[in-house]
Amino acid sequence: MTTKVREYPDIHFVDTDTNTVVNALIQSYEAFTGRTLYPADPARLFILWVADIIIQERVNIDFSARQNVPRYAEGEYLDSLAELFKDAYRLEPEKAKTTLRFTLSIPLEVATIVPAGTRVTVDGEIIFQTLQALTIPAGDLFGDVEAECQTAGEIGNGFVPGQITQLIDIFPYFGSVENVSESDGGADEESDAAFYERMRESVETFSTAGPLGAYEYYAKSASALIVDVKATSPEPGEVDVRVLLSGGQLPGEEILKEVLDILNADKVRPLTDHVTVAAPETVPYDIDFTYWTQEGGAISDDKVAENIAAAVRTFKEWQGAKMGRDVNPSYLISLLMQAGAKRVKVRSPVDTVVPDNAVAVIGETAVVNGGAENE
Repeated sequence: MTTKVREYPDIHFVDTDTNTVVNALIQSYEAFTGRTLYPADPARLFILWVADIIIQERVNIDFSARQNVPRYAEGEYLDSLAELFKDAYRLEPEKAKTTLRFTLSIPLEVATIVPAGTRVTVDGEIIFQTLQALTIPAGDLFGDVEAECQTAGEIGNGFVPGQITQLIDIFPYFGSVENVSESDGGADEESDAAFYERMRESVETFSTAGPLGAYEYYAKSASALIVDVKATSPEPGEVDVRVLLSGGQLPGEEILKEVLDILNADKVRPLTDHVTVAAPETVPYDIDFTYWTQEGGAISDDKVAENIAAAVRTFKEWQGAKMGRDVNPSYLISLLMQAGAKRVKVRSPVDTVVPDNAVAVIGETAVVNGGAENE
């Protein structure tokens, strides 16, 4: 049985059409005074000024009224409506985390303590600091400790092992420092669209039986970077959760750990469930096509080439934005034709089925301009 997706109407509480208001005012004036208002009549100009004020007020009234409807609400209005849902709050900006390894210049006969808050930088501007004190036991040469970026947001993400290496707070017998995990988990404030969808999903948490929708809701609550979650149960008592980040990015260790911690909380995980959290499986695909333009067409070849490049970017973003989305060359062809191509010959990708717990990942991209053709 197919579940029907309900379409909600696009509603307005006040008519904001300028012509309707102007015509109503003119007709009323002519009815009261018994005289016809011509285009250059001063009274008509005055009415147009009054109508402009009325329209602006109507627009404000309509906007205010629509802010009481969750699907239209923005900013603090949407935040206020969240009280209608269960434990729904907008996700605040988060700081990226990584694991730092401090190495001593020589092994020591006594334990060495690296204080909490020790700072390490990438370039003097992006700074990470340790979250707790690190004790390197006597005789050991190094130790690992968790650190977070001082600046909230995505700015601290994506530093691969070995890139965070400049120590700010020097301590005795310091040898070197570097990150041993890729920094991730940093996120900007949750967008209105993402918060609205998560608010609606919060109703799944009312069940005490561990529905898949509840696992997906709680997983998304871990970070505003998370755009898609798939929870499956391969066998009774086992829950497999896959997480996808914005832009089709695969999650790193830090985000996966944060999601697992949230899902394993006593108030979230049913007692008999065993939960695992991982990045989605990947299905690789390439983009390889030739396009031809219309000779003497209304759009220049340079503009078509620019549009083609934008279409390819749009396809990549769309293809990698959701798990279980099959690789669809037909959508690519549609985008290329809309971009101004006369015809295209797509060699890759080909129709490919993507499992529910997997995401399509782009490999090589090759775009060939075949030149211009007659009609």
